[in-house]
Amino acid sequence: MSTIPRIQSPAATDRLPMTLPRLAEKKRLGEPIVMVTAYDFPSAQIVEEAGVDLVLVGDSGAEVVLGYSSTVPVSLEEMLMLTAATRRGLATPLLVADLPFGSYEASDEQAVLSAQRFVKEAGAKAVKLEGGGPTSVSRVGAIVAAGIPVMGHVGLTPQSATALGGRRAQGRTAARALDVARQARALEAAGCFAIVFEAIPAAVATELTKLLAIPVIGIGAGAGTDGQVLVLHDLLGVYPGRAPRFAKQYVELRSQMVDAVSAYADDVRAQRFPASEHTFSIDPDELEGFRAGISDL
Repeated sequence: MSTIPRIQSPAATDRLPMTLPRLAEKKRLGEPIVMVTAYDFPSAQIVEEAGVDLVLVGDSGAEVVLGYSSTVPVSLEEMLMLTAATRRGLATPLLVADLPFGSYEASDEQAVLSAQRFVKEAGAKAVKLEGGGPTSVSRVGAIVAAGIPVMGHVGLTPQSATALGGRRAQGRTAARALDVARQARALEAAGCFAIVFEAIPAAVATELTKLLAIPVIGIGAGAGTDGQVLVLHDLLGVYPGRAPRFAKQYVELRSQMVDAVSAYADDVRAQRFPASEHTFSIDPDELEGFRAGISDL
């Protein structure tokens, strides 16, 4: 029997919930914005207690939680499940959900229906979609017109990484940097409340952050943006090998997790676990009655 408490909602907190006006105010005041990914209930509880401002249920969950080789295969239903689980662990951060590949590109109507499902079924407060071209800009406008806040995403956009030549930095020439600038301005004009800049030269991101009136959240875009986002599993060191260039690993949990499970396996094989303190007792008279009755079965 598990000893994990059956917690159905996050603990009470004295922090105010993050809202879009508060987010805009943080940019105006120059207060750095903290965003992190989460994909399930326990992860959400951790980032809630840590006091982050924004939580993104990113389609990166396809890789770090569901085991896909890229973000492309993850389905709308899978993303809805991850978002709903995360929602149940949060009280104060603003919850943003990624629209997965294939859930918004076909038409404005498809994009609105997908976004509505994230809000209605999974409890998201906003959605995020990738790209700043005409299609993405049109989808942003339609979703915002339907009353759902949208976060944009320019630079390296993993859903279209193949068309970009792989997962590589974007905007490293004047012409490409101007393309990023045009996309960001178009997303702002379409109604995005914030934009993620991924894998963009720091100097370019700094200039564009000054240009835009809405908050810019960077990942691999330097310290000149209004805030930062990291994948939870990268900053916790859950996976082996080198973390992405733009990520900082704050702890190395993988080896600790492996050691803990190995110690458990050793205890089971050596019959050290479970010990008496891990078991339940029965009154001796009841035990005798059970033994007498079991012979008749």
